Amino acid sequence: MKIIDLQTAASRLLAAGAVRILTHSHPDGDTLGSAYALAHALQSLGKDVLVLCEDPAPAMFAYMAEGLTETERGNALIVSVDVAVESLLGDTLEETYRGKVDLNIDHHPTNGLYATENLVDAGACACAELVGSLIDAMGVEMTAHIAACLYAGISTDTGCFRYYNTTARSHRWAARIMELGVDTEHLDRAFFETDTKTYLALERMAFDGLRYYCGGRVALVAVTQAMFRQSGSNEDEYIKIAARTRQIEGVQVGVSIRERPDGSFKISLRTHAPADASAIAARMGGGGHPRAAGAASKMPLEETIQAIVGYIEEALG
Repeated sequence: MKIIDLQTAASRLLAAGAVRILTHSHPDGDTLGSAYALAHALQSLGKDVLVLCEDPAPAMFAYMAEGLTETERGNALIVSVDVAVESLLGDTLEETYRGKVDLNIDHHPTNGLYATENLVDAGACACAELVGSLIDAMGVEMTAHIAACLYAGISTDTGCFRYYNTTARSHRWAARIMELGVDTEHLDRAFFETDTKTYLALERMAFDGLRYYCGGRVALVAVTQAMFRQSGSNEDEYIKIAARTRQIEGVQVGVSIRERPDGSFKISLRTHAPADASAIAARMGGGGHPRAAGAASKMPLEETIQAIVGYIEEALG
């Protein structure tokens, strides 16, 4: 498994006649924005492209696929975007593409370097920031539509430019995107200021069961499949709950736990300095970023809570 630079990755894409782009399951703005920005750029070069995701894209990102003609073709270059480890592809895509990814483009410091060639920049605020630089390296014109796809990744992964990973480079990308005529106000409203009634019902149920640990420094909520059914919400909307736990006064570590349809659990961690979310998640076989990370558990809910809270208590001393 080889680490490559931007120019080498660009040359691989330019040499390919067809490219198949893989995103992670339960897609967010970064994996989708990276995939579709790259797909539109490659299509403009006359290449056959196909974007694959295990789960449906949230409605607020539907604009990304507009104008893209996707083609299924053999002998395609297999590229993953914003996928730190192959298990994040989801069961079906992982089964199909495990060990077959040619190029991995990512910004997670915990990236598993699982592809034949890996372009990883942990200094990028989002994978979309790295994909934008890659599109420039290929010599493709940065259109407003490509820029709007990139904006979804950069803005959502930085929490609308509020999170620790926001850098001067992030703002330079935002300025460039605005100069191309992208209506960022409209996109930000969709990404950050619009909640469905079903999501609000789910959030109310989740926070009715809010638990505090470590003298209020840890806040934890759990969402079950029964809550999804009762509220009419879904796993795509749930992602907002993870960030909410960290916004409570005095909380250093926010934890949200989601029950999957198979009865296992996904743990999402959001932290403030100096707590390291990725180090805590690693104790349960997960990973991510210092302020946002995740892990999985097949234990019952209460045992899962006991385990993750124990690791957090150790981390907080």
